[in-house]
Amino acid sequence: MAMTTCGYEAIYSGKLLLFYVNREGLPLSERCNERMWTFCMEQYPKNVLEIKTVRDQITDYPKITYIDPPYHLATNTRLTVPEKLQQIQTYIQRLEYNYTGMQFFDINTKRPISGLMDSARHMMTEALPIKCLEAFLIAVYLTTGITGLERFNISFKTRFNSITYRHIVLGIRYNQTYGALGLSRRTDLAYKPLDGKYDRLSALIDDYLRAYKNYGHTVLRIKIGLPIVHDLKSFLTINWKAIVILPNKTDKIDYERELDKIVRIWRQMNMYLPYRTTIPPASLVQPTSTVITTASLPNRLQSISIRQNREISSNCRPTAINKIPITTNNTHTTAKDQSIPYAIRV
Repeated sequence: MAMTTCGYEAIYSGKLLLFYVNREGLPLSERCNERMWTFCMEQYPKNVLEIKTVRDQITDYPKITYIDPPYHLATNTRLTVPEKLQQIQTYIQRLEYNYTGMQFFDINTKRPISGLMDSARHMMTEALPIKCLEAFLIAVYLTTGITGLERFNISFKTRFNSITYRHIVLGIRYNQTYGALGLSRRTDLAYKPLDGKYDRLSALIDDYLRAYKNYGHTVLRIKIGLPIVHDLKSFLTINWKAIVILPNKTDKIDYERELDKIVRIWRQMNMYLPYRTTIPPASLVQPTSTVITTASLPNRLQSISIRQNREISSNCRPTAINKIPITTNNTHTTAKDQSIPYAIRV
């Protein structure tokens, strides 16, 4: 639930105010600036004097060190992929988590990838503290162009003390190994290195579930999107919800098996969109949401439910996908070839 006011928007969970979103851009307006400091003191009453001291300090500011974004890290041939991801995660962490209660950047997740990447570039230019969604977009930007790396969103909806929280990380897959990039107040809810620990997507999800359980959170829902295309100027939108998992309504063995099955289906449908020069049009087909739960669910479009016989729904089989016929000769493609040019553009 959100409430719009002059210059900023209040984000609520029920009746509890979670944070504000700056809607007027940067630099902050006087209204947003005052609201930020006031809300920060309300959130941390034990540190009011320290916050006032920082706010009222006019001279002798500490020297600000601006962090240089690793723009060309993806094309660096001297580093391995795990080393590149480690440096990207280090950069994200150096931006620091935003504890002020005011989100500095206005993000519309329905924008195409090109618009979201413009926002990510703006975030890196300003080098202000960020939260999980901004870290996700920055990770997408900096990993674009890493050959063989598949990227997708993993979103969590949890409950703690009757308050609903949301979190997002960038899931990654390289050489049959999974990991994640992101930012959180808790270190085990963000970065997961490509160290071979997670050889299945379900193993990565289970690690996050254990971390949430340690902090007393009940995971209500997990959304996993389709792989994100390696093109900073793409007009495609990110599919944020290709699979929905309800952990508290599904047995662990059931959703692990179905996750592995869905991953295999995506490979057959060429959904991972690996970095290459051309993409067949059939690869751009985006299926609707898939709900993984043992509960009885309505059959909505291409939804898949867990059944005792473990059969895959017919509308998710590769044979059910309508592909555009493409004919080629030895050296040239005919007029029926509708492949889309695909390259990294910054």
